[in-house]
Amino acid sequence: MMENRTTIQVSDELRKKLRVLASKRDISYQKLLSDMISVFEELEKDKTIISIPTKLSETVKETIKQTDFRSISEYVTFIMRLILYENAETSKQDIKHIKKKLKSLGYL
Repeated sequence: MMENRTTIQVSDELRKKLRVLASKRDISYQKLLSDMISVFEELEKDKTIISIPTKLSETVKETIKQTDFRSISEYVTFIMRLILYENAETSKQDIKHIKKKLKSLGYL
């Protein structure tokens, strides 16, 4: 029995690149296409894709099992926001320190 199929025109160059990617992942060309489609189905319009090592992904999966995070993406987004917030706070403190120093030297 043949599964339902749809034909899509793909350039030879793109097909070659996809086959190389499939071989690097040690999966079939069809599996690679299927994986790509599932990623894009989940991807929201206002989000982007970031890849992380598989082992790290597995560690995060285990970490979030006992939390309210629903996905690796949600957890990583939370962590990135924390890091960026902390860096922003440090920058504000640095600016205050620099201004204070410039003022004490008579430049402000």
